[in-house]
Amino acid sequence: MIFLHDFRDLRTASTETLSSTFNEAFSDYIVPMHLTPSILEQKMKAENIQRAWSIGAFNGNELGAFILHGVDNNEHPTVLYNGGTGVIPAFRGQHLIQKMYEQFIPYYKQQGIRKILLEVISSNLPAIKAYTSSGFHKVRVFRCYKGIVTVHKTAPGINIRENNTPEWSILSTFMNMEPSWSNMVGSIQRERPATSTWEAVFNGEVVGYISVNKESRRIRNIAVHPAFRRKGIANALLQYVAQELDGPMSIINIDEKNPEIGAFLEQAGLQHFLSQYEMAVEI
Repeated sequence: MIFLHDFRDLRTASTETLSSTFNEAFSDYIVPMHLTPSILEQKMKAENIQRAWSIGAFNGNELGAFILHGVDNNEHPTVLYNGGTGVIPAFRGQHLIQKMYEQFIPYYKQQGIRKILLEVISSNLPAIKAYTSSGFHKVRVFRCYKGIVTVHKTAPGINIRENNTPEWSILSTFMNMEPSWSNMVGSIQRERPATSTWEAVFNGEVVGYISVNKESRRIRNIAVHPAFRRKGIANALLQYVAQELDGPMSIINIDEKNPEIGAFLEQAGLQHFLSQYEMAVEI
């Protein structure tokens, strides 16, 4: 076995190299994943992943492991988001995740970073052990859903329109739950035009919205104004978009402390298929 000791940022790594290494690392993952260079670029744009803040473990010029980090602020970041960690099979068993963080966390702290966030599938025990060994702790438990929308309800007087430049200062007040990183408003905005937002309008007032990645049909966010809930508006939004996009849909990272959202998704035909832990380390 070749042991890796060369840990550095990913500024020199091409998208082709990153996607190839990502796919090799995730070839036997719990959830099948395959990213083309263009899909990876889209993911990196949406999650604000920056090569300068990401880490690679190298064997010469060969990338053997990686941690992709997004930043909360391009100028003076204080939070990093781990948007993907992988080790290709040939280099596993070397505790590379722990070693990369062990080397880089002191540097991140020096640069003003105060927290690192990530999500990990709850059944991925080796990864959880690796993150725990690096100082991470569980923050929230997320539930993930997918399936065919089977809603057949209408909300009288509701008009639904697509709006690629919604007033997020207003829509954000509809949320019950703090979104995970990839479902935050900033991520939704960066993901345009792949992700679009549809608004529900009643008597000229926006009373609900849904944002969906049109290519993957993954719901990024759905919320209704508190004064207009339980009137079928969320159902109307979900049904409208399901008909527009025509195919199975998914939504990830619903906080289990918001069971009413999960109940709504299940009655709409989506099934809980896995859970994730949101983990964090304060540095």
